[in-house]
Amino acid sequence: MDFVQTNIDGLLAGSAYALLALGFSLVFGIMRQINLAYGSSLLVGAALAVWLEPILGLGVVGLFLLTVVACVLAGLYVERLCFAPNRGKTGATVPMIASFAIWMQLDEVSSHLLPSRTHNFPGLEIPPMFFGDLYLRGDQIVQFVVAFTSIAALYYLIYKTRFGLLLRATAGNAETAFLLGAPTGRLRLMTFLLAGFLGGISTFLILSADGQVTPLFGLWSTFKGLIAMMIGGVGSLPGAVIGGLLLGLIEAHSSTQFGAEYRDITTFGILFLILIIRPGGIMGVSAYRTGRLAQERI
Repeated sequence: MDFVQTNIDGLLAGSAYALLALGFSLVFGIMRQINLAYGSSLLVGAALAVWLEPILGLGVVGLFLLTVVACVLAGLYVERLCFAPNRGKTGATVPMIASFAIWMQLDEVSSHLLPSRTHNFPGLEIPPMFFGDLYLRGDQIVQFVVAFTSIAALYYLIYKTRFGLLLRATAGNAETAFLLGAPTGRLRLMTFLLAGFLGGISTFLILSADGQVTPLFGLWSTFKGLIAMMIGGVGSLPGAVIGGLLLGLIEAHSSTQFGAEYRDITTFGILFLILIIRPGGIMGVSAYRTGRLAQERI
C-alpha cells in the first residue's frame, strides 16, 4: 500500500509538472527557441495576483482568474520584447539571451510585489478522500483533474482544429507555411499566449496546493518545466506529459526511499542517464524522425 500511495502522490504532483513542460515544449516545438523567462513570467503573474487579490477582494476564484490573466500578459510582454523583434533576423541564441535578461527584470519586479520571503497563497479548501488505507488530498485531486482536462483540450486544439493544423505546419516548416498563407507571426504570438495560459493554470494549482508563494518560484518552475521536457522529449507535446508524470514519480519515490534532501540529486542523476541513453529524451528521437521525414517529403 505504501508503494501504491507513493505512485498516486507522484502522479498527482506530476500532472502540474506536465503543464509546465507543455509551456516550454509549445514554444520550442513551434519556434525552435527556448524561453528562459517562462518561469519568471509565472512568478510575476502569481505575485501580481497575490498583490491585487486583497485590494479587489475576489476570493479564490478571482485569484485563479487573476493568476491566469497575469501570466498570459507576462508571456505577451516577453514575446514582444525578446522574440518578435528578432523573428527571422537572428538564430535561437539572441532571443534566448534576451529572455534571460527579462528573467532578471521580472524577478526584480516580483521581489517588490513580494517583499517578504513567503506570502500566503489562498488555496482550494477541499477535504481529503480515503480509499481504505490510501489518502488523497482534495486539492491535489482537483489539480490532477484540471491538469488533464487542460491537456485533453490542448490535444484537441492542436490535432483536431484548423488552428492546430496551422501551428503544426509552422512547426514543421515556417517558411513553407508562410508561403501557403499561414499567418506565422500571429501563430507564434498565439503560441506564447497559449503557453502563458497553461502556465497560469499550473501556477495556481501548484501554489494553491502549497499554500504559499516565494520569490524562488520562478527558478523552481523553470527547472521543473525544463527537466520534465528533457525527460519526455524536447519539442514533443506527448513527451512533455510523459516527462512531467515521470518527474513526479521519480521525486515521490526518491523522497520515500532516500529522504526529501536527496530528491533533486536523484532527479538530476536520472535525467543525466536518460540524456546519455536517449539524448533527445524518451520521445524526442521519434519526434525528430517524424520531422525529418516531413522535410524530406516537402
